[in-house]
Amino acid sequence: MHRYKQIEYKAGITIEVIKCIPKGCREGQRKTTPEEIAESNMRQAARKLARKINANFKPGDWHVVLMYRRDGRPTPEQAQKYIKKLMDGLRDLYKKNGFVLKYVHATEYKNKAIHHHLVINNVNDGKRTTVEYIRELWKGDGKGNKQFIPLYDDGEYKRLAEYLIKETEKTFRDKNSPFKQRYSCSRNLINPLPDSRIRKVKTHWKLEPKPRPGYYIDQDSIYNGTDKLGYPYQRYVMIKLNPTDEDWEPCTGFPPDEGD
Repeated sequence: MHRYKQIEYKAGITIEVIKCIPKGCREGQRKTTPEEIAESNMRQAARKLARKINANFKPGDWHVVLMYRRDGRPTPEQAQKYIKKLMDGLRDLYKKNGFVLKYVHATEYKNKAIHHHLVINNVNDGKRTTVEYIRELWKGDGKGNKQFIPLYDDGEYKRLAEYLIKETEKTFRDKNSPFKQRYSCSRNLINPLPDSRIRKVKTHWKLEPKPRPGYYIDQDSIYNGTDKLGYPYQRYVMIKLNPTDEDWEPCTGFPPDEGD
């Protein structure tokens, strides 16, 4: 009889599944290098951010890139004030029109022109949408172009999260940066929590997992290998077929087994 730990994160229309050897069944421990630890930390940061975006944003929402004119680029300290002013203005407009603002914000300026990334929920008050709100507020003080990139339809924003973490890694490591975090979020975001259990099986987990009914597996997400300590490890993400708006509500507890 084999025992392994199964961890699941329900985030929007995605379910991230992790299978690993529980601590009580481990023998020995492999030493990790500083490079392996740094790489692992970045992967973990990207996964945590992906869960947060998956749980709180959906197709129709926006990834916005806010830039400054070449002749008016601010210092990081000034840019921090500008983005705060924008977020305060957006919060007021959302509240005035009966909406709640949700966002993730990150700023990058090391080795490139300073700019901001904003993942934000889209609203429509009948006259204006989030796009018009941002265009109205992001002007003056050297402010430049705005790129509005719609969140893609599959509801799995792993690549966006990986991009934001990689994009801001150098700025995050700058001890003099006024932005002390990799990214900041509105306080009202759902933070997906792990649900775990120990499973007992006659054989090891299948290397080709099967999706739960009503879901499909993102084939690019499947990883079969070892964790940073050298123990067997599997990870993959299931995405719901034919989702509805209600699927972005928080969920707890395990659905039926996916058929391992």
